[in-house]
Amino acid sequence: MPDKRERILAAAETLIAHGGFHGISMQLVAKHANVATGTIYRYFADKETLLRCVHEERLIEVSAAILQNVNTKEPSYEQFQKLWLNTMHYLQANPDSLCYRVQYEASPLFDREEERQRDERYFKPVFEFFEHGREAGLFRDMPAELLGFLALENLMLLSQKCTKGCIELDEHLYQQLLDASWNAILKR
Repeated sequence: MPDKRERILAAAETLIAHGGFHGISMQLVAKHANVATGTIYRYFADKETLLRCVHEERLIEVSAAILQNVNTKEPSYEQFQKLWLNTMHYLQANPDSLCYRVQYEASPLFDREEERQRDERYFKPVFEFFEHGREAGLFRDMPAELLGFLALENLMLLSQKCTKGCIELDEHLYQQLLDASWNAILKR
């Protein structure tokens, strides 16, 4: 069983992913985490701190997951494939994380400058992968952030559709989607 702090984070993430920010209370989070309300305050000063912490920790988690076994200094199809599959597998295994992120970015807690700093802190190696490929003449001559958007951001919507049962993917379709993402960023 996860420790209390992680249960609290997971409960907040799930509640917001499925119900949004309206009506969320520390009591509701405590109930879903199976802890006393006062226990939450041992870890988090207030609700805003809790929600910001969920966001920050999930970014740390996702960046580690998608970069697993990826050599970002080697912009090759093999490395791109690892990055793409890591991203897709993380999103499919953690649908609440994606839904929470969407809710968070639509909330008053979202700050564009803070988010830019987080992207720099946690996703810099991803951007460097695309920058190395651009500099090597392999990828389109576009900013690394846009190359990453073309190649990976569409996976968020795709994984949502898969989770909801709107789209079913098999290994053949995975390979076609991977190849289409690769082709979208290749220099022509």
